[in-house]
Amino acid sequence: MISRLLKPLIQYPKFFFLSTLAICLVLGFFAFKLNIDASAENLLLEDDKDLKIFRDVAKRYKSDDFLIVAFKSDDPFLSENLKELESLHAKFESLQGVQKVLSLINAPLLKSSDNKDLEQILKNIPSLLDKDINITKAKAEFLHSPFYKNNLISKDGKTASLIIYLKADTKYQELIALRDSAKEEQKDFYRQELKKHAKEHKLSNKKLLDELRVIIEDFNKQSQNKLHLGGIAMIADDMISYIKADIVVYGLSLVLLLSLALWVFFRKIRFVFLPLFICCVTLFSASGIFALLGFEITVISSNYVALQLIINIALIIHLITHFHELCAKFPKASYKRLIFASLLAKFRPSCYAILTTAIGFLSLIFSNINPIIELGIMMSIGIITALVLSFVFFASTLSLLKPNTSTPRKIDHNFLKFCAITSLKKSSFILIISFLILIISFGGILKLKVENSFVNYFKDSSDIKQGLVLIDKELGGTLPLDIIIKFQDKQSSIQDESEDEFESEFEALAKQDTYWFNSKKTRLAREIHNYLESNPYIGSVLSLNSLLLLGKDINKGQDLDDFALAFLNENLPENVKQDLFTPYVNIPENELRFTIRIIDSDEGLRRDEFLKQIKQDLDQILQNEEAKASLSGIMLLYNNMLQSLFASQFNTLAFVVLSIFILFVIVFASFRLAFIAIVANVVPLTFIFALMGFLGIALDLMNITVAAIAVGIGVDDSIHYIYRFKEELKHNKSVQEAIYNSHLSIGSAIYYTTIAIVLGFAVMCTSNFIPTIYFGLLTLLVMILMLVGTLFLLPALLKVMFKTKEYK
Repeated sequence: MISRLLKPLIQYPKFFFLSTLAICLVLGFFAFKLNIDASAENLLLEDDKDLKIFRDVAKRYKSDDFLIVAFKSDDPFLSENLKELESLHAKFESLQGVQKVLSLINAPLLKSSDNKDLEQILKNIPSLLDKDINITKAKAEFLHSPFYKNNLISKDGKTASLIIYLKADTKYQELIALRDSAKEEQKDFYRQELKKHAKEHKLSNKKLLDELRVIIEDFNKQSQNKLHLGGIAMIADDMISYIKADIVVYGLSLVLLLSLALWVFFRKIRFVFLPLFICCVTLFSASGIFALLGFEITVISSNYVALQLIINIALIIHLITHFHELCAKFPKASYKRLIFASLLAKFRPSCYAILTTAIGFLSLIFSNINPIIELGIMMSIGIITALVLSFVFFASTLSLLKPNTSTPRKIDHNFLKFCAITSLKKSSFILIISFLILIISFGGILKLKVENSFVNYFKDSSDIKQGLVLIDKELGGTLPLDIIIKFQDKQSSIQDESEDEFESEFEALAKQDTYWFNSKKTRLAREIHNYLESNPYIGSVLSLNSLLLLGKDINKGQDLDDFALAFLNENLPENVKQDLFTPYVNIPENELRFTIRIIDSDEGLRRDEFLKQIKQDLDQILQNEEAKASLSGIMLLYNNMLQSLFASQFNTLAFVVLSIFILFVIVFASFRLAFIAIVANVVPLTFIFALMGFLGIALDLMNITVAAIAVGIGVDDSIHYIYRFKEELKHNKSVQEAIYNSHLSIGSAIYYTTIAIVLGFAVMCTSNFIPTIYFGLLTLLVMILMLVGTLFLLPALLKVMFKTKEYK
């Protein structure tokens, strides 16, 4: 069967080469339509109950999507600096997609007028550039205002901010609501509409950010003061830029490194260009398939270029190495017969290796995170494409080239001899060390944690990191989080006809806006606000209590009573009310809102513990208050995503190990061989995760996929080795001879492929994106350890479990 499948590739090489290349060129055309998306929504759990709260809060309080521009100066209140701020404010407000800009220029001032009393000020609240504003008083008000300090101005008064509020994406909210309420057969339509709208919204956001950056860049060139940009939308846009840059760097760097490695391995031009040709064609073909299937490249799947090339090159190296082995063994055999024999010999183990790798990637479907699921599906499709195209192009291209059966000198012969002899002579020692590693590793694995620091996703030298840290430390934090306090309506019991009419009328009045404020609500606003401000990881806190503090300040130290609050609610100008009241009080919903920003760069911040502690403390404060607290925001949703992914790691690894074990049993027709192969891969994997635990390297949205990917790729070597070991045993050799000969034959291919894989993952360390660097380093280390496992632990296990040649 396999022979019939492979023979035509040798018999009709020109037909298969040209027809396959034509198909690949068509697919490659669609590769350029593959989109990149780094939006926050892509990484959220759709079934997360907190996501529903987040969307409901967004509806009730309009858009809170904002960007922050930090204005760094010795004194922002100098006249020339105020002119620059005024010009920037006007430019930012004129940009399409901006709802409003809040800065020192237009922030309401209640204590900075020279010639007006409070009653006059409330009728027409002034801002900084009004004629009767005293700049000295204004500076003092900004530095002490509960609304402005650590928000519009830093504590030292040297960094001001322009908060750019973006227009609410109401269409997105409408489409989400329509999708959720639609019948099952209509949901796909709305999903497509959501994708289409997301692309349009992404383009408009990109345009806005590009315009902002042009303004900032021009300003920084001309002024002594400096501007820095921050915000979730900016982080997402920069991630897209990094992904695009990484894809180009990965491609070019890998081509150069692999060219060098292939030349060192094989010393033939054809075996440098042929693998690179097959890899490039496969990459573009797979990318075209992804585009046709509607997949998008995200932060998580941005590594698909490197992964595809790494797996592809490993497959081709096995083919070339075996071809050279046959050339040396049968120097008088015909050229095409040697090609065919190579294909025939490597077809089964290559299929098994690709299948195990696909299982590793498909295990990512347990993550429940759409981009991670898509990465698993994409890579499974990609490696199957690699298998098909590698065999087709290897066979057809070599058949069309001029015969050349000369073999290169093996550069690894002595090293492989050392590995074989050590594994045979020191097998007991190797097994004891491996057992100790397993025991110790469990302690390190228990120390593993997950984190999602946006600030720390970027290198310290990058502009984005410097800007985010400045905003984080000087302007109240970068990561927004909302706390909603929902008051429970008193459920009146069944009332009889004699209920007091006065009480009914009073309760009806109490539901009106004027009577909504009471001492209980203001007390809770004050208590919760003070609690949040006392937390070292929280920067800016804004709430109803901010207004209470402001009112106390302008009311000569006297607290505002309920009637004063109601009066302000009724009489403040609408634009001022939107800044001081509306974001923090929702009377129809009977709730208070606290908007806080987290100091994301604080190294002591443990996000999951922080969020749980906040919720626990708020529940304690509200224990007897007939009110409930809920948290909302991107920080919470990202944390939920990572915790869900962390929790699913056991299921993922269990699926991978069990599936591959079953496959090994089928492939090797032996439980013992299957057990040996699994152990040789599990030991290195547990060691790398233990190392992460002991070194305090947190799992994040990328390196949390290392386990599934490493097992999927790493077991390939075990398959090739054991497959060759079985073949050697058939020739009436002892177990020791079979191990020794396996090392000197298939060991070369395993050694070469690991070097190629290590080079591939090393390229990822050139990224500007810290999670990619960690992913590259960790996978690189685990692949080296798996090579050690294959060349030392695997043969040691084989020797111990097959002491005599009892396996046939």
